[in-house]
Amino acid sequence: MLESVIENMHDPCWIYDKAGTLLIMNTAGRKLYKHETIINIQAIHKEFECFDLEGNEIPQEKSATRRALRGEIVRNDVFIVKSADNLQFIESNAIPIFDRNQNIVSVVISHRDVTELKNAEKELRMQQEQLEAIVENMSDALFVIDNEGVYKRINKAGWKLFQSIDIQKFGDVYSATRFYDLDGIETKKEDLPYSQIKKGICVNNQEFMVKFGLETKYISFSGSPLFDEDMKFLMGIICARNITESMKSQIKIREQQEKTLQAEKEKNEILQKSIEMKDEFFSIISHEFRTPLTVINSAVQAMEYICKNDLSDKAKGFLNNIRRNSNRQLKLINNILDITRANAGHLKMNKRNVDIVLLTKSITESIKTFALEKRIKLSFSSTLSKKEIGIDEEKYERILLNLLSNAVKFSSLGKSITVKISQKVVNRKYNVCIQVRDQGAGIPEDKKDLIFKRFGQVDSSLTRQAEGSGIGLSLVKMLVELLGGEIMLKTKEGAGSTFTLLLPNEKVIETQNEIIFQEITDKRLIRATTIEFSDIYI
Repeated sequence: MLESVIENMHDPCWIYDKAGTLLIMNTAGRKLYKHETIINIQAIHKEFECFDLEGNEIPQEKSATRRALRGEIVRNDVFIVKSADNLQFIESNAIPIFDRNQNIVSVVISHRDVTELKNAEKELRMQQEQLEAIVENMSDALFVIDNEGVYKRINKAGWKLFQSIDIQKFGDVYSATRFYDLDGIETKKEDLPYSQIKKGICVNNQEFMVKFGLETKYISFSGSPLFDEDMKFLMGIICARNITESMKSQIKIREQQEKTLQAEKEKNEILQKSIEMKDEFFSIISHEFRTPLTVINSAVQAMEYICKNDLSDKAKGFLNNIRRNSNRQLKLINNILDITRANAGHLKMNKRNVDIVLLTKSITESIKTFALEKRIKLSFSSTLSKKEIGIDEEKYERILLNLLSNAVKFSSLGKSITVKISQKVVNRKYNVCIQVRDQGAGIPEDKKDLIFKRFGQVDSSLTRQAEGSGIGLSLVKMLVELLGGEIMLKTKEGAGSTFTLLLPNEKVIETQNEIIFQEITDKRLIRATTIEFSDIYI
């Protein structure tokens, strides 16, 4: 039975007599020592070289077998065995056998190949050293705490972060510091990272303002809980990052931005006041200009009425020039006043339901005299027989008369001007479409947007063919937008221009019955036409 046990042992086993002669070698031993010539200890040492774990060669007299033959019991003695083509870590056990007189009669030797174990230990040790180096050289502070809050591990960055505090538990941090959120509100202990992690909650980039006596730091915390097999809290891993410099930079940037915004706000307020003063100045000056113009026009009318028969044709021509230029000046003043009121939000719309077809036709016919003087063919057409919409008549007259005066002004002799009304669907809504098309000089493509800007002119030279202030179309665009409409331009240099006006197809609720349209001879329309066409010389 003993021989069977020895023969079937997993570990190699040998039994030597007191002279070192091999008595028994089991199957595992024979696999280890394949040479049949191995019959004693000396033969084994010729086959292998033995070294301790520090790489020092082990002499024969210090081998486990020799020591056992001297009566020593050897337990778990690990050494390195080198052969011609192999290197192994061997764990050796050796026991001497004594007779009744305590004389050694034999020794029992067993070996165990622990090469894989030692290699695994080596790899584990290397990984542990690497992990240790990583942890110690982390820029973030690392804390490992148990369920009592006792520190199991703190890296160098952790000691540096809380260097002013003698800490054994994480609770020591709370007792020696005050935690606040970034709005300056003190944080309760149960809401702090350690307390949350102990409850099984993961923490991700929670930022706090931490006060250490007179010193203040901004710290960002992240961490996770670890649990045992029964899902009981085992330990917590907490990382803390000192973000003080970053937060101070952000605070400085934010303060600078606030100062910049405040300065910009004050600058805008000053600019707004300047604009208001400028608009008020324009308004006052414009009103002051209107007073002498009224006197001049009254004087011209009085001279024409009282001295009608006494005036020569030359004098009448001078009076016509005075009246025309007074109207030109009045047109400019009216435009400036309306733009100023519009910018200030004081230009009001007095809408009522008007037949836009009849109104547009009447305005068009009111300028026939000016068109005939330049032998321009003026035509009006409409796909609608009648269409009532809510509109401010006076503002619409200003818009259409301005477009028509420009068409006449910039069209040469013998050309044509067409005014057309139709209905057009835009964005699934019906709109009234008014088009004014001429065969004038047209506008260069790069100047199309310029004409709708205040004081914008296609030709600002002193030799241009027609006079103008450059604010008429700017006012037109403002008035169109106040009416809730849109104005567009299609033009080609040398081939004329088409202004398209889109007005909402909507009615307004009138407070009382009003005449929607007056006679063609309405003095207001005649007066407005005279003023609008005052800068056209035939």
